[in-house]
Amino acid sequence: MKPVMERVRRTKTFAALKQRIDGPLPSYLWLRARGVVHYVSAGHLPRKRALREYLASTAEPALQVGSGVTRLPGWLNSDLLQGDIYLDLSRPLPLPSAAFKYVFSEHVIEHISERQGKQLLGELYRILQSGGVVRITTPDLRKIIAIYEDRNPVITREAYARFLDNMTGKHHERGCQIFNDYMHLWGHLYVYDEADLVAKMREAGFEAVVRVEPGQSDHPRLRNVEHHGLPWQNDAEAMCIEGTKPAKGA
Repeated sequence: MKPVMERVRRTKTFAALKQRIDGPLPSYLWLRARGVVHYVSAGHLPRKRALREYLASTAEPALQVGSGVTRLPGWLNSDLLQGDIYLDLSRPLPLPSAAFKYVFSEHVIEHISERQGKQLLGELYRILQSGGVVRITTPDLRKIIAIYEDRNPVITREAYARFLDNMTGKHHERGCQIFNDYMHLWGHLYVYDEADLVAKMREAGFEAVVRVEPGQSDHPRLRNVEHHGLPWQNDAEAMCIEGTKPAKGA
């Protein structure tokens, strides 16, 4: 069923329909309706069972939040719509404290509000073990502004406009159209820059908060975990920020 839906979502007919009805409320209602289906099979009791079995199976438990269709081998993959377990990142996480060595999210935190994002960072800190590491890959506002100003080193504004045209079925003639559609069409509620996200992670308690390139990390488990979009997209649009939960007694 999922491959069929993915093919439908890539058609021009679907893009045209989405263009007509897209907006914050319809997108939110559609997302929640789809989430109910996943909750039935992977929420509450099924989640408890999957979590218990996963934690017993590995010495270095790793959680991917907002996995979407991308399942990382050896990780517990969680999502509102699919994955091993159901998780709603806008609410406190029904997961035990100090359970995971690594947590990773890719293009997720920008889809919840700033308040919910702060709550999520606190929850990720809570569920990490002492010395555990979180990696957050999310759009970088400065890179998006650079596309708008046609000074992004990875892609020209004209090429990005063609990319958006193909994705949405619309025609993007000006930078203003590109910027607004990027910020709103996919349900982006709060887009961070590096200074803002780093500050919020430190407020949540993380130390050694650093920016790294997509695919790169001092931690082998966190290398080459990004799979969002086309190969150039994270380089053109996103940043990767890692933070460590202080070791006990440090």
